[in-house]
Amino acid sequence: MIEVKERLYVDVNEFFNQLETSIAYDIEQATGKKIKPYKGYKYKKVMKNKVGCKGEVEIVITELTPPKCYSASFKSINGFNKISYIIEEIEEYCIDVTYREEFEGNSKSIDTNFKLMQFFYKRRARKRASKILRAIESYLTQNNN
Repeated sequence: MIEVKERLYVDVNEFFNQLETSIAYDIEQATGKKIKPYKGYKYKKVMKNKVGCKGEVEIVITELTPPKCYSASFKSINGFNKISYIIEEIEEYCIDVTYREEFEGNSKSIDTNFKLMQFFYKRRARKRASKILRAIESYLTQNNN
């Protein structure tokens, strides 16, 4: 499991709105449909895995509770990858965002392989998640001035 927690200095609702906008954009790019994301929505798209191989995944929005939580599962031929953003408002324009990513393989050999690969990719994945959260913070800060 990968977990990153960052304190961001943005409005909780603006952060969640940006997250929803990004989800809606991803859905539109994958399906051609313009929709407002909602819990239970499913769609398919082609993605690259950590080693660069492409494959189709089915994405299900498993939770969408503004402005507190977004989570989704990504089902591939290898198993389930689950991501979540948990947002806690500390005070006005100050939030803690926890990003979690988990994988559950379809077999023990896939689980073992993932754990081995995660050993090599964990640091990079944490840095990527932190960078994404900081980029959202920067975008919101720049667009509010």
